[in-house]
Amino acid sequence: MATTLSIAPEANHKALLAALLCAAVAASFLPGSSAAAAPSSQLVSQTCRRTSNHRLCADLLRSSNRSSAATSVRELAVVAVTAARRSALRARMRALDLAHEGGGTVSCRLAARCAALYAVCLRAGAQAVGRVSTMPAYEHDGRAADAVSALRRFPEKCVGLFRERGIASPLERVSREVEEKLGVASEIVRLSR
Repeated sequence: MATTLSIAPEANHKALLAALLCAAVAASFLPGSSAAAAPSSQLVSQTCRRTSNHRLCADLLRSSNRSSAATSVRELAVVAVTAARRSALRARMRALDLAHEGGGTVSCRLAARCAALYAVCLRAGAQAVGRVSTMPAYEHDGRAADAVSALRRFPEKCVGLFRERGIASPLERVSREVEEKLGVASEIVRLSR
C-alpha cells in the first residue's frame, strides 16, 4: 500500500506537468502571445527596412493593434494608410482650433483654409484606404500607391499658404509629420504589390 501511495503522487505530478506543457503550447498560438506576434513583428520589421524611414514606418504600423494580426504587406499597407489618415485628422482638428482662436487674423484665415484642405485630404484618404484594401493582388501599375502619394499635396499646400504670405506657419510641424507619414504609407503600398 505504501508503494501505491508513493506512485500515485508521482503520476499526478507527471499528469500536471503534461497538462501545463499542453496549456503553454496552446497558449503560444493565441493572438497577442509572443509566439503568435513574432511573425507579425518580423513582417513589420522586414517591411520597414525596405522604406526610406524605418523608424517612422515602425511607429506608424505599431500605432494600430491591427499590425500585430497582419499576415501580409498588403494588410500592413491598409494599416499604414489608415494611420496616416488619422494623422491628417489630427492636423485638421489643430487647424480648426487655430482658425477659431484669433478672430479673423490672417493666420486664422489661413488656418481655416488648411482645415478645408485637410477635409478634402480626409475624403481622398478614405478613398485611398478603400482602394488599397480592395487592390487586386496582381495590380502592377501602382494606382493605389499613387493615390496615397497624391495625398501629400494637401499638407504641402497648407504650409505653402503661410509661406506665400511670409508668415510662420503654426501648422508646419504637424503638416510635415502628415506628409512624411503619407510618404511612408505610399512606400508600403508599393511594397505590397
